[in-house]
Amino acid sequence: LYGVLDRRLADHEFVADEYSIADIAIWPWISRFEWQKVDMNAFSNVKRWYVQLAQREPVQKGYNVPTSGLEIPMP
Repeated sequence: LYGVLDRRLADHEFVADEYSIADIAIWPWISRFEWQKVDMNAFSNVKRWYVQLAQREPVQKGYNVPTSGLEIPMP
């Protein structure tokens, strides 16, 4: 699935034409890349998109629900 997403993001800033529920729904799954043993460097478009979304304040706030103090993993 990382390959499919990487190809989609090759010519799109977001999964859809603009930031949408698709990005919001997919991002948490991708944020577990370490658990999934995925090398994000192999998917440069996914990495760009992931880091871009990780910098959004609402994403940072939402990442700590229901607990706090977790750090967003960075590739």
